Amino acid sequence: MNNEKTIPISLLIALIGFPQISETIYTPALPSVAAGLQASAYIVETTLSIYFLGFALGVLIWGTISDYLGRRTAMLAGIFVYGIGTLGCALAQNVEALLAWRFLQAFGASVGSVITQTILRDSYSGTEQTKIFSVLTGAIAFSPALGPILGGFISEFWGWRANFWILVLFAFCLSIFTFSFLPETRPANIVRLSAKKTASLLLQMIGVRTLWGHILLIGATNGILFGFYQEAPFIFIEQLQIAPSFYGLFGLLIATATIVAAKISYQKNHIFSPQAFIQWGALCVLLGAFLFMIFVLFEILNTTVMGMGATILTLFLIFFGVGLIIPNSLSNALKAYKHAAGTAGSIFGGFYYCLIAIFTWLISLLHNGTAWPLPLYFIILGIILIIGSKMVCSKYLDQKPHSAMA
Repeated sequence: MNNEKTIPISLLIALIGFPQISETIYTPALPSVAAGLQASAYIVETTLSIYFLGFALGVLIWGTISDYLGRRTAMLAGIFVYGIGTLGCALAQNVEALLAWRFLQAFGASVGSVITQTILRDSYSGTEQTKIFSVLTGAIAFSPALGPILGGFISEFWGWRANFWILVLFAFCLSIFTFSFLPETRPANIVRLSAKKTASLLLQMIGVRTLWGHILLIGATNGILFGFYQEAPFIFIEQLQIAPSFYGLFGLLIATATIVAAKISYQKNHIFSPQAFIQWGALCVLLGAFLFMIFVLFEILNTTVMGMGATILTLFLIFFGVGLIIPNSLSNALKAYKHAAGTAGSIFGGFYYCLIAIFTWLISLLHNGTAWPLPLYFIILGIILIIGSKMVCSKYLDQKPHSAMA
């Protein structure tokens, strides 16, 4: 990495992690939100789906802004918008207002995902890029896991609104940290695309089969992660009567599985190809999903030692697969687009966050008050991961993006 652009790793972790924490911190309180705002479980779960719609719009916009105004300016502006949206969530008096403010919160939070990834692509290349993405996959995994742990205790003792007040304070501190330590990493030779060239780049990217494979992979892995946090509280807290604070510990299991997988990917990337890790990850997810379905079918999913052991085994396998896929897909998806990294990242992120929104909406539609929707949802997304892995492992040659820049 260029020494002039060295950034504290703690800042990178905070920037790439806070959007996920913001999505999951109040998931243990979803039943309480439904009761407090006198809304149905379906509409309250929709506050999670709409988060990704706002995220998708933000990803499309912030990356392009960063190509014009710089990564640092875009990041600071996004954090400010995020803080305003989070404050609105804390003060919302009805579910309609919560939906609107969640959209704005997500729009601002998306800057942490797309711009941080763009900064990394600005500063690293080759195997080093894969390694740093593997390291940050730990943050990507742990941050949504940290959300339910914090949210479980906060909600249990201070109520669901306290989660958002904590995030308002976090936004303030993060803005100061970013202002003080984030340098500008935008390359001097960055291509600032006109509307015509942006449209040309979009059309060119749409025609690349392997890129669609990566969109499916990132969309489905995140759909699995956030679909679990969306539906699981109603299974473990409402149906199995597990305390919100204890339920939050499932986040540690998910983080552990994902971090172990990312570490293996980091250590063995010189032996196995990213495509091999992606294929193994997809198989792990699908196998774990079928095991989960079997456990539900035979009523093994319960609070007994055997039931909890089976649940832990299944979830570990599923999220181990997720941890194999994410760093290898993210680090390889946009290698051909470094000349317009911000705009290409926006297009790529916009597509896969739209998919995440669709997937999380799907789990809210499947919700029926039983444990069946979650394993069925995992199986559907596991099949999509298999399809995506085949697409990125095919011999299809990506088109060279330079033709779109002529």
